[in-house]
Amino acid sequence: MLNFLAACAWLAAAEPAPPVPAHIYSSDTPIALVAGEKLSEISFVAAHCTALQRYLEFALNLPPVPPPMPRLEVADILGLPPVAMRVTGGTVLVVVRLGDGKGAPSRSAEAAAQAWLARVAIAGGKSASAPEPWTRQALACEVIAQLRPAMNDFWYSEGRQAIPSTLADIIAGKAPDREAFLFWRALRQTLGAPAEQARALIASAQGDSVSKLLTSLAKSPDEWWLVHRAELLLSRAPVSLGLRESAESLDDIARFVFDVGHGDEVLAGVDLPKYRDLAAVKASIRARLVALRREILRQNPVYHNAWRTFGAWLERLQEGKPEELAALWAEYQQERRQADELRREVEAVLETASPAAK
Repeated sequence: MLNFLAACAWLAAAEPAPPVPAHIYSSDTPIALVAGEKLSEISFVAAHCTALQRYLEFALNLPPVPPPMPRLEVADILGLPPVAMRVTGGTVLVVVRLGDGKGAPSRSAEAAAQAWLARVAIAGGKSASAPEPWTRQALACEVIAQLRPAMNDFWYSEGRQAIPSTLADIIAGKAPDREAFLFWRALRQTLGAPAEQARALIASAQGDSVSKLLTSLAKSPDEWWLVHRAELLLSRAPVSLGLRESAESLDDIARFVFDVGHGDEVLAGVDLPKYRDLAAVKASIRARLVALRREILRQNPVYHNAWRTFGAWLERLQEGKPEELAALWAEYQQERRQADELRREVEAVLETASPAAK
């Protein structure tokens, strides 16, 4: 008996048991069946699929695409790009590698958009690779905007400072995500009715060129893009301003141009008390105080103290003694220099290359 038990133990040590197969979790969403080995990753990707469906339903009044349902697998497969797609037996299969926390949201949004677009293409009798590249980029951005609303303001803020991408680059998917996002928003605004917007998106998903649509909307699609991009950016006031925007806004409100007898000239704040009894100066100061009280809450924290001290100087300009106003102006100038210095330090840190997602 002892010899038998010893033999069993020896065999067990010599031939280890095969590994237990990994458990596969899955989650049904209106966009795709999401599957993978980690429940947390499945939930994360499924949230992006659900956000896309809500956007399609409530913004464009689009119903779910007909079956078969695409399959979206979360897996790290050697040799595949972060988001890969193929069609197997008429079913769309998208494989996404989430990578690190920084890249996971954009990859999840792209995977959801690609699954939906491929299914729409197949439903229209087209190849799963038919969708124009800009559609995947634009829809992925709308998903991110649904889950992280602050990205709306971030992209609009970036757009106000950046040089517009060309239409050719946007349509080919070679432009930054921000530009594809703004292009789709501008196109939606031009098309008007949700039904027209949905029709344009489906057409591009099925391989029709959006350039033809733009040609029917405007004599010069490139001019249309530049004009409507600018209108779109001006139509949305940002909830909060970035570093440079706060600095530029402060430059604008603290710049004084008046005619004090020699034509329009720029006056330094320290010299303005001499002219505070002029009607034009009084009216300008009142208007600037109203604007400052409305805008100060939107300023970047780096510039908050500079805005606050400038506001204190404005409030005392009509009644303050010259020495008091001179001290407040000097304090404002110091706060402004410190804010500019801190801004440069912050921008230097932000410009440092971050590690790429694995």
